[in-house]
Order: sequence, then C-alpha cells, then structure tokens
Amino acid sequence: MDYLSLFKEYGIHTDISRLNKGWINVPCPDCDHGGSTKLGFNINNDFCVCFKCGGLSLRGALSKLLNIPIEALSPILEPYQVKLKIIARLNNEKPINKVKIELPGYPLSMSEENYLLDRHFSPYDLTEKYGIQGGGWLPDWRNRIIIPIYLGGKLISWTARTILEDREPRYKNLENTESVIDLKKTFLNLDNCFLDKVALLEGPFDALRFGDNGICGFGITLTKTQVLYLSERFKRVYILFDSQRIAQKKAREYGMALQGHGLEVFIVDAFGDFGCKDAAEMSPYKMKQLKQEIGFLPKTPHF
Repeated sequence: MDYLSLFKEYGIHTDISRLNKGWINVPCPDCDHGGSTKLGFNINNDFCVCFKCGGLSLRGALSKLLNIPIEALSPILEPYQVKLKIIARLNNEKPINKVKIELPGYPLSMSEENYLLDRHFSPYDLTEKYGIQGGGWLPDWRNRIIIPIYLGGKLISWTARTILEDREPRYKNLENTESVIDLKKTFLNLDNCFLDKVALLEGPFDALRFGDNGICGFGITLTKTQVLYLSERFKRVYILFDSQRIAQKKAREYGMALQGHGLEVFIVDAFGDFGCKDAAEMSPYKMKQLKQEIGFLPKTPHF
C-alpha cells in the first residue's frame, strides 16, 4: 500500500527517516500523545507495529488514524493499493484473478450462532474482530460460516466451515478464479500478527481460537510460497499441529524446512496435556494457559 500518499492525503504527521529500511512512522493513536512517531508501517509486507505499546492490527490502526469505521475502510484504501513485493511474488506466474471481491453479506443464522457457542466461541467477538458471516441461502455456502481472509486490509478470499456434522468437505474455499490470491499462497490472520514470532496452526478455527499472532495455512500441507513467506516475515515459528502422527510428521518436516531458512522453530505437541485434540477444541481459559506457557502472553503472577 502507498502509505506515504495515504497519510499525506489525510494530513497525518509522517516520519520517513527510516524509509530506506522499509518503515514509515506516524503517531500511535493509542500511546503517542506528545507528537512522537512510534507506530511503524512496514511498506514491504503491509503490517504495522508500535515500538512502544505493541500497536494494533493493520485495519484497526488505519481506522483510528483516518477516523474511519473499519467496515468502511476498503473503498477508501482501494486507490492506495499497489502491487507490493508480497502480492507480486504471490502472483508471479499469472495475473491476479480478481482485483476486488465482496463477501455475500449474510448475518449469522441462529443455527450458526449456536454452533459457535457450542464450541465455546463468541459469535459477537468473531464478527467484530474477524468479520465472519453466515452462508445465507446460497447453495455453495448454506449452513456454513464464512471466514474472510485479508491481506494488508484488503479482502483477498474466504473459506467457510460447515455446521453440519456429516457434511463433507468440512471447509470449502472460494475458488481461486474468484479470489484475489490463492489461499495456499497466504495465511489466515496475517493482519493480526504484530510480533517477530508467530504460531502456525492447522485450521481456521484453530487460528481464531489462538487469536493475535496465530495463523493457519489451511491444513497441514504448506506450499513453497508459504514457507518462503514465513522465513521472510518472522524470526521464530511455533508449530501447533494436532497430536495425530501424520500431523506431527508434517510439523517436523516443515520445521526442518523453516530452520533451513534461518528461523528458530519450536514444535509444540501439548494439546493432549490439556485434554484436547486441537486448538479449536480448547476453552478460552485453556488457550490462555497455553499461550502463557509458550511465551505469547505474560504469565499471571501468583501472590
């Protein structure tokens, strides 16, 4: 995204002293109140981080800076979207299929809300933070919960999880020809990654349970593009696949590949210790405990 033009257009104080290192800095709307510029936008990979308080999600930061509701950001940002290195790399062998896509726009049905509640997810929280929707009466998406995938604040595709136990496939993805980017060339939840480390999980609901700094590559098979992206974007990767033998074998395989790219890799096989088979099955309380154990949350002091 052309952050320099965007911030100039909206009159936001901008520090470009670190531009040659790939950063544009502006005042953080959460902690900068004296004119300092602690919030950095990475112009190469479309993410932001506050060097004082940790910062916001990309869309959250832009919403506060521009004073525009999150749901109204997309058409505002559209003129400033450019083919950055990451998008060029993800689509280097063929043109982008779609320049812009829109979600079907159906609210969650009562059955879809009950499905989330039965799995200890908050329908309100998932709608507010991740923009999930219902499948409505559309044949392809009926009785499915649609999970949007954003990259740099732009909707690029979506996946949808069935709420019916005997329905296959459990997850149905938007066709590549209808997406901006093939799902297997990116990850879910990248816009909510603020650290130089990340937790890699199997499925979308695993990543939604983990929350900030947790991503999924849509299954236990990663493409070369996904491995390359992880190696360029992060320094440490925690692989949290489920405890099944084939999943752990894949975790070790990709762990070795990522180590070969210079990353620190930690394979976490801890779900059995919490009485769960995967991250999505964990309660919010158990997930908080796990995140504290592996260093994604500070541990609660005991008095």
